[in-house]
Amino acid sequence: MQANLKSYIVKKYIRNIVFLVAGIIFYILWNIGGQAVYGRIVAFGVDKFTSGISKIESVEMKHYEEENKTILYFTYPDRRNNISLEYCLPIVLLLAWHLALFFDKRLSTKKALRYFGINFSIIYLLQILFPLLLFNISQSKVKSMGLFIGLQIFGFLVFFLIIKDSLLLKFNTPEKSVNNQVAETVTKQNKLKK
Repeated sequence: MQANLKSYIVKKYIRNIVFLVAGIIFYILWNIGGQAVYGRIVAFGVDKFTSGISKIESVEMKHYEEENKTILYFTYPDRRNNISLEYCLPIVLLLAWHLALFFDKRLSTKKALRYFGINFSIIYLLQILFPLLLFNISQSKVKSMGLFIGLQIFGFLVFFLIIKDSLLLKFNTPEKSVNNQVAETVTKQNKLKK
């Protein structure tokens, strides 16, 4: 029983350690070129999907090395707007979380991939639809407020998706038997001490 307790603790900490290390590594990768790569992915989605349902005529991405900043430019019939790709930064946290889930033994690889597919699809779809707030932004206080909130909201969305996955893991996995074994071990140890 003592071995089960130790293996349970090690498994739990391995996922957390992988999450922290992967988060740091993905953030470094984001800063040394990942931002531009993901910018192309977002620009592609906006160009192929969002422009079909909006007045966006074209999307252009520019990466400025000296500032280490990637800007997306959206061309409308009467003007051109832009937005920094920093609103997409929470994708780093999402990727780190899903890499860590592959190290959680309570979750099969297939289920971890399904969680990733669902969560990434939600965030990506919202990120490619987000430029719709830029149209007529100067003429609408509601859209201006939406833009401000939208710039902040992606971090919260990723946070809530991580909480959702954690709760699904907690309530949909056979961890209860491990918890029962841990409780039995503690009870036995307390009886032996008396």
